[in-house]
Amino acid sequence: MHLDTSEMILMISQRGYYSFILPLDKPPRVHFTKGAMEDESLFQVGESVEFWRVLLHLSVLAFCLVVFGKALHGLEHQFPPSDKHQHMIKKVYRELMTLGLISFGIKILDEIPGFVSESKSMLAFEVADLAIFFLTLALILQSTVISLLLRNQNDRAERAELITTQDLVNSANNSKNSELERPSFFGTLFCCGRSAKQRSIDKELIELRLLRRLFLRRFGLPQLFPFSKYLRHAQATQISDMIEVEPSMWVALLGVAWAICGVLKLLEILDTAIPERQELVEAFFMIAWILLVLHVMVLLYLRSCVHYLLRTATDHDKNTLSSDLNTIAEEETKARQNEDADKALEIMSSIQEQHEEFEYQRRNISEKQIDGVAPDSPKIDIRFFSYKAWHVAVILLLVLNGFLITLFVQCVLYDLEEIYENFGTLAVVLVSLPLALNTCVFQRHIFYDFVIVSSTVRIDSHTLSDVVENFREIVQLRSEFATSLHQHMMQHELTIEDLQEELKARDATGTGYIEVDDLRSVLGKFGFRLTRYRFNSVVKLLFELQETMVSYAQVVRLV
Repeated sequence: MHLDTSEMILMISQRGYYSFILPLDKPPRVHFTKGAMEDESLFQVGESVEFWRVLLHLSVLAFCLVVFGKALHGLEHQFPPSDKHQHMIKKVYRELMTLGLISFGIKILDEIPGFVSESKSMLAFEVADLAIFFLTLALILQSTVISLLLRNQNDRAERAELITTQDLVNSANNSKNSELERPSFFGTLFCCGRSAKQRSIDKELIELRLLRRLFLRRFGLPQLFPFSKYLRHAQATQISDMIEVEPSMWVALLGVAWAICGVLKLLEILDTAIPERQELVEAFFMIAWILLVLHVMVLLYLRSCVHYLLRTATDHDKNTLSSDLNTIAEEETKARQNEDADKALEIMSSIQEQHEEFEYQRRNISEKQIDGVAPDSPKIDIRFFSYKAWHVAVILLLVLNGFLITLFVQCVLYDLEEIYENFGTLAVVLVSLPLALNTCVFQRHIFYDFVIVSSTVRIDSHTLSDVVENFREIVQLRSEFATSLHQHMMQHELTIEDLQEELKARDATGTGYIEVDDLRSVLGKFGFRLTRYRFNSVVKLLFELQETMVSYAQVVRLV
């Protein structure tokens, strides 16, 4: 019988016989048969329990094992084929395996004569074990939510690298001009939200373009450097750090937990008539809203750091924004005309080697900070910003929020019905609102701004190495593009006319241009298949683009 890693974890992590959610302040409301059969052994089948009954439950568990195993495999395939995502999945499996082994140890202890499994200490141990399990699930949930919320933003940033700065400026100016026109009532009702969203997207893309130029100038990188890919790799690295709770984080978590216990004692002294579980809800309520305030404060600080970088990128003068964008457009035009991909790759590789050497010197030779900043780049001095300190602070916020989600499930959720009956809907909403806002609103912006600031101020040698290696593969794919496409057409007896007809079919307006995504799907039919991000990078090297469209006559000429 063959079992893979995910199936083994599912088998090992069976949770025992207690109810799934155990309140911390009182025994579980529903008990299973373990309390009545505490002298029975798991290793005496035939005497303690009938063999047919074991086989019946084994059949059910085997079916669940197969279903959950297939579901896990499907979930793994949903992640991009990236080392960072695979590393994150391995971390999840490791945490679940550890929790499963703890549960297995508890079952073994139950077999020891004289061991009292129904004591309060044992129940507290079971609750603590379950709390660690819920904390792991909460961290996975938060990292997944952040990844999903950032996906559209990353896609826009990737597509924006296909667009020239001049196109971005024109799009922003068109949005302003359309804003000056006075639309009808119905036009205002149905379109103002769309135009406001478009203006927000244009502003975001222009900010990214300014930060991109600042980053390239700061570290002496060429114009062809894929900045959006660098940011995406940096995000993946940070997300993988969110899953694992370091020892220092455990100290902070336990400190918060004991602080809640202290608040409980204080509430007990102030009002002895309040039941303990109601005191627990009140303490949770106060800590949750304090954590919400901390999220807002960190978000405002990191946003101010982004604004500082934007002011630095525009020479501290908003009035020069237009001229700065025109300068960027001129630099991009010169790069398209003069910058060769092989030469750009050579420069990137040289800078990569330098920063790997700097990283080695920082760790092993000297404690002096070596940043590898180009001499003529603008000086960046953000007050109170330290990468290591704010990295710990951001991860700590995420872990604390996950810990409060765990406490909500085990300490508050079972009491929501009583809270609703005594205080109404508003009280129920106010108890759960801070965690929902932190998870779905603030964390995404905190995470994104932190990656932007830290990736612009400093360069991560490992992330840079991944991006440069990816760019090297893309340059190689560019040289193989025409050859692989021609070979596939020869093997399947296709002609250039077939390719032209397929491309024209995607050109509904007859302008001679098609979207890059349409070109990708057409070339996929003719044997040239790449992921969207890699294809965008290849297209940027091969063709002249008009916003996100390409003249398909260029494709035909290349073949």
